[in-house]
Amino acid sequence: MKHSPRTSLIFLFLTALVMSCSENMDLPDSGGNTNTGINRDTDKYVAISPDWTFSDLGLVTPLDIYASKDGRLYIADSSQNRIRVIRPSGEIESGIYDTLDNLPLKPTAVCLDARFNVYYVDNGNKVYVWPQFSAATGIEGIVTGRYYNDNGTPVLMDPRSGLLSGLRAIPYSEIVDTTLTDVIDSLVAPHVFYDPLSERNRLGTTDPVNREALSGRPVYATVSKSFVALAPASESNRAIYVMDAVNNEILKVRLIPTLMVKLKNGQLIWHYEGVLDRFVATAGTGAGTVAQPLSLASDNSGNVFYTQTGDFFSVHKLNGSTYESGFLVGIHDIMNLGEFGYARDISTSSEGNIFVLDTLDRDVKMYAPTGDFLKSVVVREEWIRLTDSSYVNDTLVVRDTLVLQQYPDLLNNPLALTVYNDVIYTLDNGNFRILRFTKVDDVVIDNPDREE
Repeated sequence: MKHSPRTSLIFLFLTALVMSCSENMDLPDSGGNTNTGINRDTDKYVAISPDWTFSDLGLVTPLDIYASKDGRLYIADSSQNRIRVIRPSGEIESGIYDTLDNLPLKPTAVCLDARFNVYYVDNGNKVYVWPQFSAATGIEGIVTGRYYNDNGTPVLMDPRSGLLSGLRAIPYSEIVDTTLTDVIDSLVAPHVFYDPLSERNRLGTTDPVNREALSGRPVYATVSKSFVALAPASESNRAIYVMDAVNNEILKVRLIPTLMVKLKNGQLIWHYEGVLDRFVATAGTGAGTVAQPLSLASDNSGNVFYTQTGDFFSVHKLNGSTYESGFLVGIHDIMNLGEFGYARDISTSSEGNIFVLDTLDRDVKMYAPTGDFLKSVVVREEWIRLTDSSYVNDTLVVRDTLVLQQYPDLLNNPLALTVYNDVIYTLDNGNFRILRFTKVDDVVIDNPDREE
């Protein structure tokens, strides 16, 4: 059954008027001496003003939003052929971020990994990347060779072969070619990251980090695909997740080191090509299967979450270690039939709470990491005071109750959300704005008539 976001009753204070002897019972105080009269809501969210308008942010048709670990917001604006980058203050980023303006495609989804690589798709058959860290720091040159210690003997190899050998690199022994300007320019510009038709994806390759063979996927390379959503894997996994809406599959695409570069700050880092590791979820109608998928997310524990419109369940979780279903029908609220009107997007908080943007119900439904429903947020709330009286043992008792009334009338055709540092950012496309709601811990709602 769908949870109603509209009304919840919270008993806040009790006033007893003893008519026969004209005595009043003391009202509860706010010091926590009694549970009566106090509501402590550890999941209270309030709106942040002002709203961010699309026009002020230079947005026209934003379809996706993602918060990086430094708090910057990356917004895929399809009609503008850009990914707009916004600081937490609402200031539009420029400088190197202008690289994401005037892209040769219409981005529809975006995410970042722990290496600050920006990944994006356009509902097509490729995944693109912009290596932001390299672009911001600058590349001094390409590392064409390093010396490795082979039982005390220095051996010169290219870095990829050195990884495959398992030998330890000798510090500061790298040979750097600073003349390969065309290669450097191509690395710091947006470019294709994962192409199913590439040689490594068709024929297979070896991951030089752990010397593991990855099988080629010649059949998958030739079928039609539509990559509609992205999410990063954990940093140790060295991968991203890609959602294919045509084939109803979720792919784990591994980052395979290809070139080592030396940055202008002296740091050595790898650049990568995406190679298909495995399908973590395939077509079906049961828990942990995919049917007409919409959105994709992950959490700090490596778990994968996604929403869809096909039968039978709107929201799924895959455990990051096994990729088996993390939610079960009849046990977890989030898997209830009819739980959502239209689960358009999903995000997680640092505490592991799950937020589902429901476009039809015009709210964001908040769930505990266990899948238990907590409350609806990004809705308008009003407290209504109701007074009633009754006789208890010939004594007239007057009870005042505050009723929390929720009105899902803030959102109009919302399309995406992201959560960062207890702030919910929602693309409210029908009203051409971004709504921000922040968490307020331990809110105390006390007797409104209490005298200090």
